[in-house]
Amino acid sequence: MITIKKISKSELPKLVAISYERDEELFEKYHSKTMYVGKIDFPQSVLATLDIIDDASQQFKLSYYKVVYQKQPIGYFVTFGDYLYSFGISMKFRKKDILVEWFLAVKKVLGKQFKALLYEHNTRAISHLEKQGMKIVDIDNETKIVTLQN
Repeated sequence: MITIKKISKSELPKLVAISYERDEELFEKYHSKTMYVGKIDFPQSVLATLDIIDDASQQFKLSYYKVVYQKQPIGYFVTFGDYLYSFGISMKFRKKDILVEWFLAVKKVLGKQFKALLYEHNTRAISHLEKQGMKIVDIDNETKIVTLQN
């Protein structure tokens, strides 16, 4: 069973690390296109995500959440207003039933109608949200950010 706990920003680095551990595909395909040139490693991926979240916190009032499965932290997500802004689940828990339950928990936090913002090169996360029923409603050609809505 998935549970969600609102947390402070100081708890986020550990949860991002849990989410990214051993995810070589993430480092090679998705984060290498953000603020680094070429392949990046695990610590750089965690720092890149935290930097992106920190930048957003300058503009928006962010809320931070821990994702727990069977009393074990398995990931995180970050929101503002009615937006899902950043998220990650540990590789060993990326199973259909757990991911569906996670998405239902996000809906409980944000409400049935919400949006998500992702960089367009993060096709894996976009595809996952589309499988959960979200639709692409905008692609900003300047910022390369995709907006999805359910």
